[in-house]
Amino acid sequence: MKTKLLFCILFVTTLFSCTSKDKTVSEAEKGIIKKEVKKIVNMFFVGCEQTDFSLVMKTMNYSPKFRYIYNGNVLTYEDCISIFKPLFKTQEGQKFNILDEKYEILDNSTVLYTAKINSRTDYKDGHYIQVDQGVIFFVFKRIDVRWQILYGVESTVEKTVNDNKKRDLNQIKLFKQFAGTWKGKLSKDSTFVWTGKYSNSKIEGNFKVLVKKKTVVEAKVLNVYDKSTDTFIETEIYKGSHPMVFVSRFTSNKICEAVPFKDSSDPEQAKLKTRFEFKRPDMFVQITTLNNTPIDTLICYRIKK
Repeated sequence: MKTKLLFCILFVTTLFSCTSKDKTVSEAEKGIIKKEVKKIVNMFFVGCEQTDFSLVMKTMNYSPKFRYIYNGNVLTYEDCISIFKPLFKTQEGQKFNILDEKYEILDNSTVLYTAKINSRTDYKDGHYIQVDQGVIFFVFKRIDVRWQILYGVESTVEKTVNDNKKRDLNQIKLFKQFAGTWKGKLSKDSTFVWTGKYSNSKIEGNFKVLVKKKTVVEAKVLNVYDKSTDTFIETEIYKGSHPMVFVSRFTSNKICEAVPFKDSSDPEQAKLKTRFEFKRPDMFVQITTLNNTPIDTLICYRIKK
């Protein structure tokens, strides 16, 4: 990873050195340019720490040429919006420590910025991500009198930590809301029915999908509370098929979020997510997303406790 990043920096440095205007920048001009660029750098970090997505995006250039490499993913400007905007909404805040930073002024319109950092990102569900070692690299261009990031690289080593001190939601009490018989319309002729019974920190039951009152899908379901992670582990057992396992957790008194078990260590990165929002004690809305794009919405009503 470090070798690739070094190659990228050397390549970009060479590219801009070869294409820059043949004009010497005086030391006085460099001082002014550095102050101007540093303001944008500070804006970027402040936006991240305050989870102010719009402030962060103000530092970036809206252009087809814009690219941001984030831990191996090459993102366009639009990609940054679709990925980071919903991610910021799940965060309580970030804290960056800049261990070392350098400004290399190639000409009066191009600056290379590199920084060694460590950071911590706290999430609303209680876990946080610790970065003990990270590198950030930006190519700043002066565009219409404004300095903006045209290219960016963020390379970090992340560690996800569950913070037991933030377990202020009673997961068992909240999960009991799913007990009973619930019914929702999938389409004009198809219906979803879930029946579950709570006992001893678990909800056991089954769900069916009926088309014109005929069962076409049926599965036994077992939700068991896991004290070590403060989550519910759900196993769905289908006849003639492999079981499916999910992890669910209430992130507020009315919202429960579920991801496949394989993504439980880093739920924010899960491609498939399901969100349950209780609008009333006898009604919830279930929204399933794939790559942060909604693919299914189901409204369920409790018809029997």
